[in-house]
Amino acid sequence: MSNWQADYLTLHTRLRQARLDKGLTQTGAGHCIGMSERSYRDFEAGRIDLPAAHVFRLAHALGIKIIISDGVIANGVD
Repeated sequence: MSNWQADYLTLHTRLRQARLDKGLTQTGAGHCIGMSERSYRDFEAGRIDLPAAHVFRLAHALGIKIIISDGVIANGVD
């Protein structure tokens, strides 16, 4: 597994755990980023990938900071 794949799996796991910790349903998470519950469930199940804009929007909604590996910081928290 390459580094980006490991990073993606870590982010994916943290997004799901943050959603659960906040008591947010998959329907609610999907609504936060403008997608259906079904599509969001498919994302969490690993059947689809989200566009970057959706990932950043979701991270922001969940209070997760995303740090890009080349040193650019994309802050998911205000």
